Parts: sequence; structure tokens; C-alpha cells
Amino acid sequence: MALYRLVSPQSFFLVKPNRNIKQNVEAICRQNRLICSGAKTKVSKTHSDLVAIYQPTIWTRDFIQGLDDNFPINLKEKVRELEKKVTVMNVDFENGSFSMLEVLEHIDDIERLGLGYRFQNHIKRALDIITSIDEISVGHEDSLHEASLRFRILRQHGYDVSEDFVRRFKESHGGFIGSLKTDVKGLLSLYEASYLGFMEESDLHEALLFAREHLLKLKCQENDAPVLQHINRAFKVPLYHRMLREQARSYIDAYNKQKDANLLLLELAKLDYNMIQASFKTELKEVSKWWENMGLAHKLRFVRDRLMECFFCAVGIGFEPIYHSCRVWITKVYALVTVIDDIYDVYGSLDELEIFMDVVKRWDTNAVEQMPEYLQLAFGALYNTITEMSSYTSIGQKEDITPILVKVWGELFEAFLVEARWTHHKHIPILEVYLDNVWRSVSGVVLLTHGYLIINKGIKKDVVDSLDKYQDLMKLSSMVFRLYNDLATSSDEIEQGKTANAITCFMHENDVCEELAREHINKLIEEAWRKLIKEYVACTQELANPFIDMPINLARISLCSYYGDGHGAPDARAKDKVSSVIIEPITMSEKEHSYT
Repeated sequence: MALYRLVSPQSFFLVKPNRNIKQNVEAICRQNRLICSGAKTKVSKTHSDLVAIYQPTIWTRDFIQGLDDNFPINLKEKVRELEKKVTVMNVDFENGSFSMLEVLEHIDDIERLGLGYRFQNHIKRALDIITSIDEISVGHEDSLHEASLRFRILRQHGYDVSEDFVRRFKESHGGFIGSLKTDVKGLLSLYEASYLGFMEESDLHEALLFAREHLLKLKCQENDAPVLQHINRAFKVPLYHRMLREQARSYIDAYNKQKDANLLLLELAKLDYNMIQASFKTELKEVSKWWENMGLAHKLRFVRDRLMECFFCAVGIGFEPIYHSCRVWITKVYALVTVIDDIYDVYGSLDELEIFMDVVKRWDTNAVEQMPEYLQLAFGALYNTITEMSSYTSIGQKEDITPILVKVWGELFEAFLVEARWTHHKHIPILEVYLDNVWRSVSGVVLLTHGYLIINKGIKKDVVDSLDKYQDLMKLSSMVFRLYNDLATSSDEIEQGKTANAITCFMHENDVCEELAREHINKLIEEAWRKLIKEYVACTQELANPFIDMPINLARISLCSYYGDGHGAPDARAKDKVSSVIIEPITMSEKEHSYT
């Protein structure tokens, strides 16, 4: 008779299996108060299958429904007034009243403060003017800070700019000019710019090493607290890799301490942040009701209840007000992905999972009765959600998108099944084989495909046909997503019995320690980012679609969520991130209101 081992941070028990292992495990957990303490508890069979009970959500339905999502009308009017005043300021910047450096720094402040979406047309016109000026004619006299800032802002907007500016700051023998070693502002700008380099841009690779080396030395000598904070934050996560809402909140705090801060811009940023956050709460309440009515977290007690974390991801993919529907739908999709991922990871037998995959790929409702009840529940939830979304988008597109959605879900479940077989047979593939499957299984393509179809809801058939043009963008974004995931969750997955992740595959294939494997995976992440940026620039040159930013944002939110396992086992850090972006507004002082 098989034995099951209950593993917790406190103790373990040997348990005799019965026909309903979920109830058996839950009873023991309740008895030992493990569920109440929030510990992640695992049960592993000594032979094959796994069952897991994850820590319960800390974001209850009552908490979510009790959130204050009101944003007063008078503050909305104030936002409109401030936007008009900043718009006048932007026109002055466009009219040549300021230097190129002042224009670039103004744009950088606007975007870091989370206001870029409000002034897209002004920013585009200003950048078009900047690119029309011959770089050589203005470049010889500019500083390292200005040249690096120019490159970064233009490239992150998809402009085809060269890395050649780096060579202007080198000696004839090839090394960087000695005086740059103490230029903190220039080094920070160069450091941030270097993260937008392509794989083949060796000058930017060299610039990164140079900037990092000398910033580390300056960090030990620096006494200026804001400068130290800037250096530390850059080393922790480079600017281009940061989740946009988290970055906005952080920069608002930092900008608030700057002596030369533009107070109109600062107040607009604070009010805008709070106004958008209030809309997040409204959307969250909407999807919370949907999730409660769906009932999967209650009926399938072995799965993760991670609605808030799914919504946080959706916010990361697209925070702008126009993407309200996109956030709602991506949250629904990601919640279903999480549930079905747990079914494949820790609950279903291989035969059952293969049947489920086949039924989904054929979209055959008549075959549902072949499946056990828990899979019928999952299929029913998936079927209803896809049907509802197809109906929603087809109103604008006049085309049934169901086949597209069924295809990406079927491919996801194929990848899930491959991983389930690896776990069942305790197989560790070589890294290349592993990566070829897991960029699909991480669900990035599913999330992005739904996002693409939602934001292009009002556009006709040619947009549906153009989806294939974004495949490389989605694949590279998904690869970043997967590798960050593996770095954060590999230890827990090994405890659960999963044999394959990027780290274990590399260790097994090359007979190396975990530390070396992690170094290699970090290099793969860096390479994937650089390939992703190149593809992003190429797509921006060819295609004019707001979707292009979403794969970049997915890569960003994956780092934010998996700085630790913010999805599977959210800790205090994950809670703080969610709170700052979705729950806690920025405090406005009475003094600030007087600036308008």
C-alpha cells in the first residue's frame, strides 16, 4: 500500500491513502493548524502523483468588495486642469525654447512618473524633432548623461538608433575616457541605456561593465543619500525592466524629494496615480464577483486561489485607463490558467490529463462526460469564459475568434502534459529540450493573445490575421517570464516532486552546482531581454499597434512577481507590492493643492 508524506515547515506525518485524498490531507492540515498559519503544505506520494494544498489567499472576497474605489469628481476636474497646464508646458518644450537635454529630461520625468500615456502625442512630436537632428552635429559637445539618455529614450520608443554614441566617450586605444569614472550622473545614464542593447552591440555590453564597475566604487565613497538610493535601485532592477506602476510609485516618492521638482507635474502624477488606482479597485471588484460565482477555488480545494495576483499581473501588462476590459479579461484568463496548471502539476493522472487536452483541442462539449468531475468543472469554466470573450470581441471584429483562442489553450495544455510526463517518469531533459517546451507552458502566449484580441476589439479581420507577426515578440517575452519563474520557484518545485526546471536541467546536463546553474540562467535571461528589445524595435518600425508594448510589460511583471514566488507562495514583499499599486493611495498634503 502506498504511503503519503505530508511535508510542512514544522513536521511530517505518514498517512494511509484513501479514495478522497484531498479530504484526508485537509483534515490533517486543519488538525495541525497549518492552513490557518498560511504555510504552504505539500503531500507527495512515494510512487508517482502529487497533491498540493497551497496557502490560502490573504485577499478575501469581503476585503476586495470593501475597498473604497471612489475618486471624487472635484479631483477629476483638478486632474484635467493640471493636464492642460502641463500640456502648455510641453508645447513650450516642442517649440525650441529649451535645450535638447532639458527636453529629454522632461520626457524622462513624465514617463517615470507614470504620465507618459497622457502626453503620447507631445512626446512623439518631440522625439521626431530630436531624431531629425543629425546626431553627429550635436553629439561632439554633449555629455555622457545626455548622449546616454537620448539613446535610451529613443530606443525604448522603438526608434532605430545606433550604439555608436558610446565610441565618442572612448580613448584612441579603446578604453573609456578616464574622467568618466567619477561622473555619477553620466555613469547611471550609461548603465540604464546599456540594458537596451541588442545581442550584437558589443560597445553597449562593454559600457555596462564599465558603468557597473565604477558605480560600485563610487557607491562605497558616496555620501549623498538620494544618489546612493538611485545607484542601489539601478543595481537591484534596471529601469527598463521595472513594472511601470511600481516604477511610477517609486519615482513619485523620489521626485517629491528633488529640490528642482516641477510641482505641477508632481501633483498631477500623484492625483493620476490615485485616480487610476481607484479604477483598479472597481475592476477588481468586478472580477472578484466573477471568481466567486465561478466557485473553482471552493470546489477544487487543492488549487491556488490567486485572483489578486492575477489582477496584479494584468495591471502590469497594461495599466492605462483605456485597457479596462483588457485587465478584466486577462485576470480571468490567468486565474483559469493557474487552476488548470495546478490540476496538471499536482492532481490529475496522465490518462485524465490527456483526455482533457484532447477534449479542449476538439472543443467537444459532447465528450465532457468522459472526464471526472473535477475536469468537468475546469472545462466548463474554460468553455464559458472563452465563449463569453468570443462574443464580446466578435461584436467589433465581426469574426469568430473562438478557433484562435482554442488553439492557444490547446497548445498550452500540450505543454502542460509534457511537463506532467516528465514529473511522472522523474525525467530531467536537457536544457534545450526543456526550454523549447516551457516558453509555451508558462502561459505568456495565452495571456498576450487574449490581450491582443481585446485591445483590437473594434478593428476588423486584418488585425486577427496579423497576430502571427507578433509570435517572436510573444515567444521571447514568454522565455523571460519562464526563466524568472524558474529562478524563484525551483526549490519549491523540487520539494513538490517536479524534476524539471531550468536550473535542475542545466545542473544535470553539465554536472555543476546550483550556483553555477543560476548564473547560467541569469545569462539566458539577459540574452532573452536583448533579443526581445531588438524584436520590439523591429515590430515598432513595421507595425503601429499598441499591443507591441504588452510583451515588454509581461517580461517586466514577471520579474516583479517572481522576485520570490509572488504567485505560488506570496510573502510580505509580494503583499507590499500589491498594496502599493492597487490598495494604498498616495497621500496628498494640503500644501500641494495650493500649487494649482
